Amino acid sequence: MRLYKIVVVNNNYFEFTTVAGIKYACYFLSYAEYFKNYKEVADNIFSFNVEVLESKRKNIAADERTGFTIVEIVKHFLVSLESAVVYVCDTSDAKELLRKRKFDQWFRKYDDGTIIKVDGHITAPDLNIYNAILIHKDNPKKNRFIEVFNELNAADEEK
Repeated sequence: MRLYKIVVVNNNYFEFTTVAGIKYACYFLSYAEYFKNYKEVADNIFSFNVEVLESKRKNIAADERTGFTIVEIVKHFLVSLESAVVYVCDTSDAKELLRKRKFDQWFRKYDDGTIIKVDGHITAPDLNIYNAILIHKDNPKKNRFIEVFNELNAADEEK
């Protein structure tokens, strides 16, 4: 399968446009503030975000190349073996479970075994927060990243 042409806007910000004319932005932002009590990993944890920038349609049709391109962007970001990526499924429109399932589907289909994915879930009053951490399998701090991620999910669950 071919990737869509990816435009690197800067080191942590990428854009691509599908054959249907849908323009996506994929970007990574520091997540250090959420991991401030874990100084040994805080500076290397980033959130991963996907946004539709432009679309001529209200409903976005399924497109295999979109998922493939998004997974490749994440894999490229993690190849340095220094960083980990956390993604949180947006809850603003109550479609967080659909987002989780879509990303899980893409990950199962397009991951080549180089990325470890650990799912998390936080239940809050009237809210389910689905998240995951993604780490390159050869990242020397992978076990610590996973441990910290699981601790934070457990701590939030207890609140």
